[in-house]
Amino acid sequence: MPEIAGEDAVLAKLASATDSVDALSVAIDQASFLDQKPGEGRQKLRAARTRLRKLRHEQAAKEAAAASKSLAERSPHAKESYDANEGEALGGKYEKLNWRIVSKPGGATVKPDEFYVLYGYFMQATKGDNVEDRPMWAEKGGLDFEGRAKWDAWTAVKGTATQTAMLAFVKNYYEFSAKALYMDTR
Repeated sequence: MPEIAGEDAVLAKLASATDSVDALSVAIDQASFLDQKPGEGRQKLRAARTRLRKLRHEQAAKEAAAASKSLAERSPHAKESYDANEGEALGGKYEKLNWRIVSKPGGATVKPDEFYVLYGYFMQATKGDNVEDRPMWAEKGGLDFEGRAKWDAWTAVKGTATQTAMLAFVKNYYEFSAKALYMDTR
């Protein structure tokens, strides 16, 4: 009878160690004696081993995706250091880049978030804090998504010093992902 009590305890550990790779590994090691005994316990052990393989595979896939994303997302234009004095020259360039278009409800379109981050820093560096009212309606009717996104980006950096904002603008210009553009002509 003590073997049945031990089997129940091991099966309870297998059941409770659902999403933890380490806990599931330990529980499977403790339940290895169930391989010798046909029945429901052995089936639960095999199911736990399958669950462990899946968890390890998912964990490896997540790590590989994170590693490849960080390499793929890095802009080829990134530099070791940046100079805020480049800001004025880059100010005219960023708006002319071939930005991808994001569709919004009602047929409205906006640019990717990277554009608005650049806009916010550039406006903060050249004009200071945003004191305008947040736009609501577009000229053609409907919500002004473009104007609101620009206003939000500029207001988000409110209080940032001029030099700091210009340096952040230059850094973001060189480091944003090329996926935000149809063709990267920086």
